[in-house]
Order: sequence, then C-alpha cells, then structure tokens
Amino acid sequence: MKRLGLAVAFASASAAGVPAAADGQEVWLAEEPRSEGQAMLEAFLEAGGFAVWTTDTVLVRGDTAPGAVLLLEGTARIAGRIEGDLYVVDGDLFLRSGASITGDVVVLGGGFYDSDVAEVGGTVTYRPNEPLRVRPSRGGFEIISEVDPEPAFELDGTYGFHLPTYDRVNGLSIPVGVLGRVWDAPGRPELAAGMTWIPAREDVDYRFRNSWRVAQRVRLGLFATSAVVNNEDWIRPTWYNGLAHFVAGDDVRGHYDSREFGLELEWTSPEPPVWEDAPRWRVVAAAGREEAEGLGVRKVTILFGGEPPGTLASLPHYDPHLQVDEGSLWFGRLGFEWVSQGRDRHTTIGLGVEAGLEDELSHASIGLGPITKYDFLLLEARVSARRVTPRGHAVDAFAIGRADVAGRLPRQRYSTIGGIGTLPTMPLRGLRGARLLYAETAYAIPLLGDAMLGGLDLFARGSAGGVGTESGGFDLYGSIQGGLALRLWDFRLEFGAAAGSTAEPGDPGLIAFIDVRTRRSARPTRMPPPR
Repeated sequence: MKRLGLAVAFASASAAGVPAAADGQEVWLAEEPRSEGQAMLEAFLEAGGFAVWTTDTVLVRGDTAPGAVLLLEGTARIAGRIEGDLYVVDGDLFLRSGASITGDVVVLGGGFYDSDVAEVGGTVTYRPNEPLRVRPSRGGFEIISEVDPEPAFELDGTYGFHLPTYDRVNGLSIPVGVLGRVWDAPGRPELAAGMTWIPAREDVDYRFRNSWRVAQRVRLGLFATSAVVNNEDWIRPTWYNGLAHFVAGDDVRGHYDSREFGLELEWTSPEPPVWEDAPRWRVVAAAGREEAEGLGVRKVTILFGGEPPGTLASLPHYDPHLQVDEGSLWFGRLGFEWVSQGRDRHTTIGLGVEAGLEDELSHASIGLGPITKYDFLLLEARVSARRVTPRGHAVDAFAIGRADVAGRLPRQRYSTIGGIGTLPTMPLRGLRGARLLYAETAYAIPLLGDAMLGGLDLFARGSAGGVGTESGGFDLYGSIQGGLALRLWDFRLEFGAAAGSTAEPGDPGLIAFIDVRTRRSARPTRMPPPR
C-alpha cells in the first residue's frame, strides 16, 4: 500500500475550543485513483499538513481551524472558519450562515448542504456518487474504492414502472421498461426496451435502443420507437402536465403519433469534470425515418373541466393544435447541450438542427387538400440560467427560439404556447406556428429559508413570446406575474396573479393562477436524455 498522507493534529485544539483532531494517524488510498475526484484526494493526502476529523463535529461561529481539514465518515456542521482546504470522504458537510472556508471544498461519496451566505475562497467539488469508503487499518485509515459492477439486467424506474402520464389524446398511459448489458463483449453493448400501455386507445407503444461504445466517451446505436410526442416538453414536467389535465383539463401540449427508426451517435465530455463549475457537454447526431399520424381529442375524465373543444362532422373531436401532415419523411438531426454550474449559478445551452427530406407527406387536417412535398431545415436554440446574488436573492431566465430557415416545415414540427406556464393571460395553446420565440426572467426574494435549499419566496416574473408561419407575420405578446412560491431545491409551487396580453375581446387580461415549476429544460427537441 502506498502511503499518501500524514494527519497533523491540533496541539491546542481543546484549549481553543476547536474540535479535536485524530492524533498521529496515517491516511492513505488503497489503490491508484480511478477518477478525477480520487486524483484530487491523492494530491491532498500527499501534500500532508492537514487535521483529521473522524467523528461528528460542530465548528461554531467564532471558532477557527488553523489549517486544512480531512473529515472521514462523519458529519460536520461548520459555522466558523477553516483556514485551508476542507476534504470530506464518505461523510456529510453542512455549511451554515457565517461559515468561511479559505481554500477548496471537496466532498466525495457523501452529502453536501450548502448555504448561500457561506464563504468559500476556492472551488467547490461535490461528487456524491464517488464510491469511497473508510476503514481502520494498521493504526490509521485506509480509503478504499467500492465499485459495484452494473447489473447485466435491471428494471427502469421503480420496479420497471415509470410515472404514468395523462393527456387529452391518450388519457392514461402506463410506461414500463428494462435494460440489459453485456459487459464482457466488445463495445459493452446495451439494449434498452420498453412499452407504454394506453388502455383508452387499446394500444401499446414501444421503444428500443441498442448501443455500443466505440470509444470511452462515444456511443453508437440503433433505435426504433412508437410514441405520442410533442414539441412543448420544456413548458412543464410531464408528470405535472398529466396531473393538471386530469384535474382541470390543462394540457399545454400539442401531440401527434410518431414512429421512428434510425441510427444514433452520442459523444460526451469527460465525467466527472475536475471542478464542479467546469462545463459539461454532449453532442448527439441521428439519422432515420419518421412516420407521423394526427390524433384527435379523446373524451377522458377531467375532474373540474369541460368537454373537448369544438367539433366537426368529419372529426368528432377535432383540435387544430393536433393536426399534422401525415405520412413519412427522412430526417437528420444534430444536437448540442452545454452545462456549467457552481454554488451560486447554473447555465445550460442547447442547440439543435434538423433537416427533413420529402417522402410521402399529405396535407390532411380535415381529410382535404392535395399531396404536398416537403424539404425543410429547422433550427432551435435554448438557454436557461440561474444566479444567486450575495444577498440571497435568485434570478432565473429562460429563452427558446425555433425557426424554419429553408423549405416548408410540416405541421408536426410546429410549436404551441399560451396558458399557464408561458403566457398565462393568453388562451391555453392559443398560439401555434412554424416559428417560435419565447423568453422569461424571474426575480425571487426568500422570505423564509434560503435561495439554495428551499423555503417561501416572493417572486416577480416577466414573459414574452409569439409564433409565426412561413407566410404570416410575427406578433409578440407579454405578461407580468407575481406572488408567493413554496420551494424545495428546483421544485416550486407558485400562487400568483398575472396581467398582460389577451386574444379575447373584452378580456381584462388579469388572472389568478396556481402552477408547479421546475428548472426549464435546455435540451433541444427530440434529443434523447443522457445515458
């Protein structure tokens, strides 16, 4: 075993009121580092000159630890000052109001509970999934890496079940899934498979993805899916969209039936990065064929809502937001996602481009119209950002733009906005078109709790957006909102009021609302989730 560090005790710790350190005990890694986080720990241990804390410790306001500290398998609550780095291995760290760490904070294999008013002079690195454990050995402490191989077979979600969804075209949908791996085969192939049971349609959708690693950070795979998809998943989480529709008929999305197959390539940045605020990125390229089919509104149970919108003789539950140009097309997609985060900020950028080649698309909104051929180029950009000010206030911003820059866009690529979640004073799904621009910014002041963890906030938000078509104009509409929000990390339950633009004659453009929000997604449409 390679000795990597020697713990240095505080000679006068008890007299000064500082937590006592383990005296004269060695600390070392059991094997070579397996990750960037472990390499950082190795360098820290080799440098020496640190105190070792091995029990639950409280550093109260006014107390000072005059040097670097290593916490092993304990819980530290820090409200005082540490003059150096603070490393935590398989333990929990709580930074309280008034805490001051002059060096770096590195938490490996434990929990980190930050405070927006604590001061950290260096960088913060938090790796909760680092598989490090501490065990006594030879009068000191040995740090071992417990890497459990991923199982050859596992169920997705909770025992194979994902959260069910609920919308105006399917009613209730129940997804299940499994994942299989062959680690000993070249390329470590994986097969992900799932199905979604839709009782109201007496139908089953499916999804398959088979992939191989062609390099350490490059994955190549085949996919085939049959699913009801939409272009509005950025507005609100899927689970809340379903709950809102079940309770109040408040489905914010336009849906259509899509069947795809093709080839996919994913290239990712190194994980994890050395520093918590180092950018992470992902590139996905895909090519394949899609068959699209329009869907009608289904009469599903709504607790406090009315019947589906207006009817036509040929389509009993016709909804113009659900109509597509039916048939098939060949597509190519390229998506880029970039994320940078730190203690007091988070920025995500997503860029996407899609090219479609004509095949067999028909303009069939109500069963009429000639066959129309389509070639198109679609661009999309998204950005979301969050900042916490030194006073503990939070600023959130999000923007999305989608535009057809060449050819004519089929309607299954159109976007919809309007209603709570975008422009509350506009009719739900009131705006739909080939081009979309939407942006919002919010300012929140914590009344109770803090900006990082949770509490009660007073918030104000401004939002503006509009849609346009190839031949039509582009009008922007706006709204201002404000109220109170109960918040836990990124989850917010808002109680507020909104005033702004409206498309209804005589409508004052003033409403009260209840909404559930999480951080806006900056992943381009139809870009698959990270593996």
